[in-house]
Amino acid sequence: MPRDSSREQPQWRFARHSALTARQLLRAYALLCLFSTAIAAGFALRGYWYIPVFSFAELSLVALALLYYLRHARDYEQIALRDGLLVVEQVSAGRCRRSSFAPWRARVVVPQGPRQLIRIGDGMTEVDVGALATPERRLQVAHELCALLPRLGS
Repeated sequence: MPRDSSREQPQWRFARHSALTARQLLRAYALLCLFSTAIAAGFALRGYWYIPVFSFAELSLVALALLYYLRHARDYEQIALRDGLLVVEQVSAGRCRRSSFAPWRARVVVPQGPRQLIRIGDGMTEVDVGALATPERRLQVAHELCALLPRLGS
């Protein structure tokens, strides 16, 4: 029995690869703070008061870098066919940007080089997708979209 292709709703998701969870990152930072503060305190007791100042500056900059990392750890991009629309959803630092296209009007531009992104547009709106994917994955998804969209329009 053939499958009903009208029920399928394909989707592609590109996400960041985070090596550490937030809890693991916090533990590593706490260990760094403990170690750095102990060394800075040892120098401060010997009269080198400027070492704790540099230690505090270093720990502050590392904290800012880790906050930036955590803020973008859950970024993703998703292309999906939902309810007869091609929906592109991009989440960066908690902000969601969603664009919808009619599949029969949508145009997909396949990336020609390793740094180019997939461009999806309908003449009025254009969206670049694939910043979180490898060049090979971008190319694969673009070809799959190009093969799928003409079938939806007919």
